[in-house]
Amino acid sequence: MKHSLYILFVVSALAMLVGCKPSVPSEIIQPGDMEDILYDYSIAQAMAMENGRENHEYERTRYFQAVLKKYGVTQAEFDSSLVYYYGHLERLQPIYIEVNERLADEAKMLGTTIGSISRYSQYSASGDTASIWKDRTDLLLIPRPTMNRFDFTVKVDTSFYKGDSFMFQFMAEYIWQSGTKEATVCIVTKYEGDSIIQTSNHVSVSGISQIRVPANHKQKLKEMYGFIYLGGGNNDETTRKMMFISQIQLIRFHNKEIKDETSKDSIQTDSLQRGVNAPRPMSVPAGGRINGRGGNQPIPFGARAVEHRMDARPNRVEKLPR
Repeated sequence: MKHSLYILFVVSALAMLVGCKPSVPSEIIQPGDMEDILYDYSIAQAMAMENGRENHEYERTRYFQAVLKKYGVTQAEFDSSLVYYYGHLERLQPIYIEVNERLADEAKMLGTTIGSISRYSQYSASGDTASIWKDRTDLLLIPRPTMNRFDFTVKVDTSFYKGDSFMFQFMAEYIWQSGTKEATVCIVTKYEGDSIIQTSNHVSVSGISQIRVPANHKQKLKEMYGFIYLGGGNNDETTRKMMFISQIQLIRFHNKEIKDETSKDSIQTDSLQRGVNAPRPMSVPAGGRINGRGGNQPIPFGARAVEHRMDARPNRVEKLPR
C-alpha cells in the first residue's frame, strides 16, 4: 500500500513539473503588459512615420517616451525586460503575434487597413492578381546562428504563365539597440532552359518592405525560392537586436495579353488534338462502298462508318452500279 502511494506521489510530482512552465520574474514586465506597450509602440511609430518630418528619429523617440509614460514604465525597466525576452524568444514571439492581430482588428473596425500591405489580402489564389503565399506569415529573427534566417519555397504549377511578375512583401518591426540593420531579402526564380534571375533587397527600417520580381516574357517559370536573412550579429547577447516580420504575402500578377494568348494557343491545340483523335461519323448511301487505303469494304445499309485513323487523302463516296 505504502509502495503504491509513493509511486502515485512521484507520478503526480512529475506531471506538475512537466505541465507547469516557469513564470516571468516579477521585476520583468509581464507578457500582457508588454503586449499593450508594444501595441501602442507600433501605433506610435506609425504616427511618427506618417508625420514625414526631417527629424524622424527624434519623433520616433518622443512618441515612444509618451507610451512608456502612459504605462508608468521607465526606459531602464523596459530595456531590462527586453533583455529578458531577448533570451526567452519563445515568450516574445507570441506577444508580437497578438500585437499584430490586434492591429489588424483595429484597422477593420475603423474601416481601413494597416497600410497598403493589406490591399491584396482579399485576393484568392486564382485570377489575374492572386495571393499565393502558403507558408507562415509571422516570424521573429535575431542575429544568431539558426535564428537569423528564414528559407521558403513556392510551389509552381499550371496556374503560372509566361510573363508573370511577383511582389513579395511584409511588415518589419525592428527593435535594435545599436549597430547597422542588415536584413536582406532574396528571391530566386528559375525558368525553362535553366536561366536564373536573382532579385534582392535590403531592409533597414521598420515598416512595409517590398521586393518585386520582374516578368519573364519568353520563358515559363519552373522554380521559385528565397530567404530573409538578418545580419549584424555579435557575441554580446544582452544587446537588443530583433526583427519581427508579419503579414508576409506573395502576390502574382498575370500579364493578361500573354495569358490570353497562351490560353488561346492551348485551346486551339486541344481542339486540333480532339479533331485528330475523335471518331468521325460518315453517312453512306444505301448500297454504297467506301474507297480508302484499305480497299473497297461493304457497308451495311443504313449504318454509319467510323474512321479511327488519319488518311492523307480525303475519303470518297461512290455509288455502285445498279
